[in-house]
Amino acid sequence: MLVEVINYGYGRKSFPTRVGNLFIDRLKPFPVTDPGVLEDLKRFEKSDKLGFSIKERDWKSSKFAKRPINDLRRTATQMGIKGVFTMKKSELIQNLEEYNGT
Repeated sequence: MLVEVINYGYGRKSFPTRVGNLFIDRLKPFPVTDPGVLEDLKRFEKSDKLGFSIKERDWKSSKFAKRPINDLRRTATQMGIKGVFTMKKSELIQNLEEYNGT
């Protein structure tokens, strides 16, 4: 399950988690797949002052989910998306969906 974290706050961009500090830009969806990191970030969602939200997405229902990762990488490279070889499949799917506007 892919989870998108969105930082609506104005001040804070760095959030401490068990894997280190995450830098989440304001109003830009940030994908999270690690359950431990998600647990750490839920603390910030409860704080009204920070303006932080977590939205779950079922990326396996995407039209890209059944395609092999190498095919997704090729498609993303053709679309001009950078860093495709370091992305996980869920991150690739998210970027492809954002590019297509779905």
